[in-house]
Amino acid sequence: MRRPANGPATACPRLANSRFDPSLSRCRSFSGMLERNLVLPMTPQAHSPLRLAQIGPILALVVLVMAGNGMVVPMMSLYALQFNVSGALVGMMVTLFGVGRLVANIPAGMASERWGRKPFICLGPAIIVVGAFGAALADEFAPLLFWRFVQGVGSGVYLTVSATVLVQISRVGQRGRIIALYQGALLFGIGIGPGIGGFLVAWFGFAAPFWAFGIVALIALFVAIFCFEEPASEPIADGASGAPPPSLRGLLTSAPFLFLSLIHFGVFFTRTASQWVTIPLIGAATFNMPIETIGLALTLIATANFVMLPIVGPVVDRVGSRVVTICSTLATAVSLAMIALAQDLATFWAALALMGIAGAFNGPSVGAALADRMPRGLQGPAMGVQRVVGDAGFVVAPIFVGVIYDATTLGYEGAVWINAVLMAVAAALFAFGARRETPPKA
Repeated sequence: MRRPANGPATACPRLANSRFDPSLSRCRSFSGMLERNLVLPMTPQAHSPLRLAQIGPILALVVLVMAGNGMVVPMMSLYALQFNVSGALVGMMVTLFGVGRLVANIPAGMASERWGRKPFICLGPAIIVVGAFGAALADEFAPLLFWRFVQGVGSGVYLTVSATVLVQISRVGQRGRIIALYQGALLFGIGIGPGIGGFLVAWFGFAAPFWAFGIVALIALFVAIFCFEEPASEPIADGASGAPPPSLRGLLTSAPFLFLSLIHFGVFFTRTASQWVTIPLIGAATFNMPIETIGLALTLIATANFVMLPIVGPVVDRVGSRVVTICSTLATAVSLAMIALAQDLATFWAALALMGIAGAFNGPSVGAALADRMPRGLQGPAMGVQRVVGDAGFVVAPIFVGVIYDATTLGYEGAVWINAVLMAVAAALFAFGARRETPPKA
């Protein structure tokens, strides 16, 4: 870590020796706010100014890029219809974005392990800039699809590497709070994006959100270049103590990591299959909800999730990621079963609130549990694998719901039941299949 000659480390190292007062920089202000408000364990690692300086830019990047993507996503289907294409091709705009992320996740993680995090923290937003401006300029549908794929690649790079940085600079007992902050930044960015995107379309046309996405991604690129510092590398176990050095193959075949990966898949699967697809359909078909009430139902899930975030991190760090992962995954399964069984509105709304609360704990606890088991030197590839697992759940879920509805007599409630069983089985496997696991120390 670089320090000025006669002073403490600064959040923006390029400003440290300039004629300007570094305390005036926004990067340092953001990091100072985190240092005052983020209550980490009383250890030297927890109060490292370098690490706090790295958390701030990462959260800023996440808010900016997710807000930019949020501007685009709700308007994409309407924009695609301007090209007079079929419904299947409209859906391809979402699918190809997910495919781009799937393609980028593991290579980005492996490359960042070899060449450092900062080049790829910068590369992700740079690719998004190109993809967003390309989409704004597209005058045919095929190029528009291509640029959405490019945006997905950029998103995969920055999401994988930014999450890897948070794993690298944190320790057991800190990760719950740090990952809860990360999830909060994601939710905040996603939350503010659609409203801005709708305003832009109304005033400037359907291409405007892509222009705005490109500008926001460009700002994120400048934040990455000037405010993010490469994390200090740490020694990797070389097996001198008698134990073999860690390997990616060994990690991916370990029972705890596999069971956690199944839960991680289930988290993304639930978000797409149940929250985004079947719950609105059940609300309309079973309870005759108008579209605005369905919107309120989905808002209730997001609100319950966001409201719980301030206590999620401390609970995960105090109780332990393993216990919170098991309990929150089971609570998610219970909420899904309640939705499938609901015969009255009170039960339906209670189930939605429970789903939001359980999801608030589930995401950070699963992320912390996975991070605790990623060895030094393999964090990038391991995070790339987890991003692929999550994105696979995201992509497979809508197809699954369609197949269940079209090919069976189970209906949408049946799809929710299967989702509930998936989460319950995953929780049981992790609870009972990894009982003899050595507690993580890193």
